[in-house]
Amino acid sequence: MLYYLSGMSKISGIDRTQTSAFPITLEEMIPEDHPARVIDAYIEGLDLVALGFIQKGHSIEGRPGYDTKVLLKIYLYGYLNRIRTSRLLERECKRNVELIWLIGGLRPCFRTIAGFRSDNVSALENLFRSFVQLLRAWNLFDASTVAIDGTKLRAVNSKKNNYNPNKIERQLEYIDNRITTYLTEMEKADAAEDHEAADTCNAELITQLNRKRKYHDLAEQLKQSGHTQVSTTDPDARSMIIHGQVVEVCYNIQTAVDDKHCLIAHYQVTNENDRKALVPAAVATKSILKAEAINVLADKGYDNDEQLHECAAQQIITYVAQQDIPRKNPVPTEAYYGDKFIYDPNTDTYVCPAGETLKTPGTWYEKKYKHYVTPVKHYRTGKCKTCPVREQCTTNPNGRIIERSKYTEAAQANAERIKTQKHIYQKRQQIVEHVFGTIKRQWGFDHILLKGLEKNHGELGLIYLTYNLRRVLNIIGAKELINRLKMVYSSAFTLSIPIRCNRTEKLYERLRLQLGFYNVMLVL
Repeated sequence: MLYYLSGMSKISGIDRTQTSAFPITLEEMIPEDHPARVIDAYIEGLDLVALGFIQKGHSIEGRPGYDTKVLLKIYLYGYLNRIRTSRLLERECKRNVELIWLIGGLRPCFRTIAGFRSDNVSALENLFRSFVQLLRAWNLFDASTVAIDGTKLRAVNSKKNNYNPNKIERQLEYIDNRITTYLTEMEKADAAEDHEAADTCNAELITQLNRKRKYHDLAEQLKQSGHTQVSTTDPDARSMIIHGQVVEVCYNIQTAVDDKHCLIAHYQVTNENDRKALVPAAVATKSILKAEAINVLADKGYDNDEQLHECAAQQIITYVAQQDIPRKNPVPTEAYYGDKFIYDPNTDTYVCPAGETLKTPGTWYEKKYKHYVTPVKHYRTGKCKTCPVREQCTTNPNGRIIERSKYTEAAQANAERIKTQKHIYQKRQQIVEHVFGTIKRQWGFDHILLKGLEKNHGELGLIYLTYNLRRVLNIIGAKELINRLKMVYSSAFTLSIPIRCNRTEKLYERLRLQLGFYNVMLVL
């Protein structure tokens, strides 16, 4: 059956050849509550020189440069819309109506765009930290409980270009075998007067000798640096376990997230694991949020007695999951595990399940684990020799020894909080994993584009600023955010902001006077 469709109505577009008496403007094409208007309102009020951004193109000779605010708008808009590379941003400047409106139709090339991000790494971090202080002033941070965790982001360095002593040794062994093979084949070719084969073997031999020299140089570099691995593309990147048995060359981003709105308060780019990261992250977060005391939630990767002890001294209440205790000398019976021995702080002694008292001579020993050293005391009793339950308690021929570190009290207090206040620790995942899930899975930012710790501080500042901006847009809305920004720009606003800058003393003085859109007391 056929239907006659020519008379049916349909939605038609504008005739491309038709002129208009009242042409639509770019301003009319962007809604009042569009995020591009928020970006424009935010950046237009900033003093980028005070934040440390480099101003280019001010010479009276040559072509004028682009305004720094234009390039910052491009990046903030791009990251907010999951566009990160300079070439893609260059393309968006030519075709994206929202971005054309935002930067006034300018079309900087990808080199200019890329150079801005590389040249302003400290300033981008400063920008993130100034925005955190603005959100704190708006009471969007609770500043009582934060979750700290590290996330691994892949570096600009393949696993093939990452080396450790074992890998270098394997490669050298392989090269030596190849050299031996080529020498044997060359002898055969010479005996048979096969000059072509001999020349081929000689060329391959030279290649292998050059490779051998390269690996010897890498081995010497490792020896001189004292490091356990070296990356040739990005020297600061390190091979780390992502999850399970998956290993990537990456950076570990320590991130502190406030529990009120899951806003990021602090971050630190590192190339190490989490074991020694709790204190630096927690102390910095406490300072940034201006809190007298703060609860910190962290997973078992941060379970380090020394770190817990230092946190307690800094009025940081920790809720850190405990790791499983490795037992070198297994205790035969669970009833005689170490936690069954009762410590008396008044007499500095332990009482075992059998009722005997274990004493210490008071000597502190250094217990070493890799490059970590922990002061410990040993507790023992002479009654072990005649104890009827000795075989249930220990396999040590010298009797049972209880080891107590200098930081045991803080570790036990943390363990007790985890045991009795599970509801607090259970909030950890929903606070901090929300950030990582959004950035890595939803946005696709599971890798970084720049090389080196310093530059990646800048890119992470841009990523986390974008995350916080998106969260605030969802919390209070675009119109309200624009109104608040206008109020801030029109009023005196004093904050204390930690700042990073490697420029001149003159810039330091300018930073002390003003930062962004408000007066600031800087912490250098």
